[in-house]
Amino acid sequence: MLTPNSLFPGAKVALLCASSAVPEDRLEPSIAAVQALGLEPVVYPSCYYVNRHGYFAADDAQRSKDLQDAFADPSIQGILCIRGGYGANRLLPLLNWRDIARRPKVFCGYSDVTALHIALNQNCRMVTYQTPMPSTEYYQPVDDFTMTYLRRALFG
Repeated sequence: MLTPNSLFPGAKVALLCASSAVPEDRLEPSIAAVQALGLEPVVYPSCYYVNRHGYFAADDAQRSKDLQDAFADPSIQGILCIRGGYGANRLLPLLNWRDIARRPKVFCGYSDVTALHIALNQNCRMVTYQTPMPSTEYYQPVDDFTMTYLRRALFG
């Protein structure tokens, strides 16, 4: 298995939606929560409510493009799925697994994002992390236990 390098203070991380849309009122608090971890969030188009496509954060092409672009960008050290919901499985046939495997990165999320965890494990032999997500949990104050172990997962 390929274990990606741990994140570090100041690391750039992609925030993206592989599934459902982020409620408009949660995007800014989610960005602030990632900054509070000492990371520099780069917000991808799928996070913006204006790109919403029905129940999805954006259409399949945009959501898969965001994920592919985040793995391809050498300035991005990690990828945080900002929320789960439904729709990540629709991205699987649209992704170039060979290109993704060339740049293993910290990949985080849970719930519907589990489809991507499994695919990254099977297709890229990449270690990934089931973690709380910015717009679901830690956009608001969370208990110390959760934040301690989130930091351990991210920072090694």
